[in-house]
Amino acid sequence: MKRIVFTVFALVSFLMAEVNWQPNYNAAKEEAKKSGKPMLVILVSHTCRWCRKLENRTLQNPKVVDYVNKFFVPVIVYRGEGDYPDFIRSSMVPTTFFLTPNENMIMQPSVGYWEPNDYMSDLVMAIKKFKKGK
Repeated sequence: MKRIVFTVFALVSFLMAEVNWQPNYNAAKEEAKKSGKPMLVILVSHTCRWCRKLENRTLQNPKVVDYVNKFFVPVIVYRGEGDYPDFIRSSMVPTTFFLTPNENMIMQPSVGYWEPNDYMSDLVMAIKKFKKGK
């Protein structure tokens, strides 16, 4: 019985996992400097259906959640809201930026909605490039 309860608890925890979002860009930058991890900055808009799809599908996929939480300091910024640098601008949303703790681009931003497996390939590539640059 204990094994069944543990298995159900583990499964529910796995399925309910969420990205550990930083509350704002500046908090993410400070955490990245402390941890030595790169930042994953996602620029979205409240009125963008592709942004909602990225947030509700790709960024809730257990593999994506686990990878982001393990290797990045993540933050979502809303276009036109909050305090974030001018280079976090894009005419298209969603846009994903991969930044070093010192705010240098690791690779070109990823624009648009991506299915979880495709998004994972960009995440993996960003970490490889980040580690090479160290």
